[in-house]
Amino acid sequence: MTDISKNTLDKIKKENVHPIPRHYFLFKRSVLWILFGLSIFFGSIASGIAIFLLTRVEWDVSHYLARSFIGFLLLVFPYFWLIFLLGFSIFSYIFFRHTEQGYRYKTAWIVLLSILLSIVGGALLHATKLPESLERVCEENVPFYHGLGKHRHKMWMSPHQGLLAGEITHIRSGAIIELEDLNGMKWTVHTGDAIWRGNLSPSENLQIKLIGQMKGDGQFVAYEIRPWEGQRHRGRIQRNRRMGTYR
Repeated sequence: MTDISKNTLDKIKKENVHPIPRHYFLFKRSVLWILFGLSIFFGSIASGIAIFLLTRVEWDVSHYLARSFIGFLLLVFPYFWLIFLLGFSIFSYIFFRHTEQGYRYKTAWIVLLSILLSIVGGALLHATKLPESLERVCEENVPFYHGLGKHRHKMWMSPHQGLLAGEITHIRSGAIIELEDLNGMKWTVHTGDAIWRGNLSPSENLQIKLIGQMKGDGQFVAYEIRPWEGQRHRGRIQRNRRMGTYR
């Protein structure tokens, strides 16, 4: 026996070193793959919510708010969920890197693969309506999340640019309605030539978005009237008004 081998054996006996059981490595490997999968799953949720928000954007009003389509995209892009997606992609990279074969792959490829898997997963989740439900839960129960939606409020509170939103408070004769906007300001809206979208008809307490033209203080001529995020959201304007933000 060589001196090196003898010294090694003496050191093992002296320090009472024991081999690590095989099941420890199996457990560690399983945990890493589970954490990697969870990171992809949560990244998919973030991606799914981002996809849902982008599909809800009314792209045809872009020319009212921005000089270019790119400018409008930058205005409505769901940055919050993009940050979540990137964050979970980084987590998935860390967990994958610590697997047995993870060291063989370049960082860029692992991150890109994680993002791609999350986007595909998000598209599949979007078909289940889960991202829509989760986004609504965040909107109604996470206080700071309301602030992230203020730009949506501002988009439709641009009467000088032809956009207005609020709640019908009174219906006059002669195709005139009274509207309280999202900031609590009263408007007289002329709807004689307006197109009502989504099978809408004038009724008090109805929450609407208008495309048209401002005609002096408190006067607005509507060309098109749309529902405020669908009738399943009735009451949201009143709730958000109490909280100080709108979606």
